[in-house]
Amino acid sequence: MNEVLKMTKSAILLLLALCLLLWALLPDWRTVAVGCMLGIAAGSFNTVLLRRRVEWIGVMAQGDKPKKASVGMAGRLAMVLLAVMIAYRYPEYVSLPATLASCFAVPFVILVCAFFMLRRQRSGKG
Repeated sequence: MNEVLKMTKSAILLLLALCLLLWALLPDWRTVAVGCMLGIAAGSFNTVLLRRRVEWIGVMAQGDKPKKASVGMAGRLAMVLLAVMIAYRYPEYVSLPATLASCFAVPFVILVCAFFMLRRQRSGKG
């Protein structure tokens, strides 16, 4: 699991770098690039929150008492809502459709990274 998340982190940083390059080179696409960066950042934060929740459930399944519970799904929804509110408030700087689409891009990146990791493990390379 940790290898998949390391690969995902690298892919996310590559996507953010591509968006920054798009922002720098194509002035007409700046709002889309900023929207993608905002959505990817919110999606990445949601992934971190979800990973913490899964670890917390694992601790509970072992019978240990975890220190505290987080807000769960409400925190993840609030993060997407915050990104959308920023895009809605500043439409001249941030594209709302790009922000919404990018908020849900990170789970697909995780899926692709997991597929490649599983494929590499089955082939015996790496």
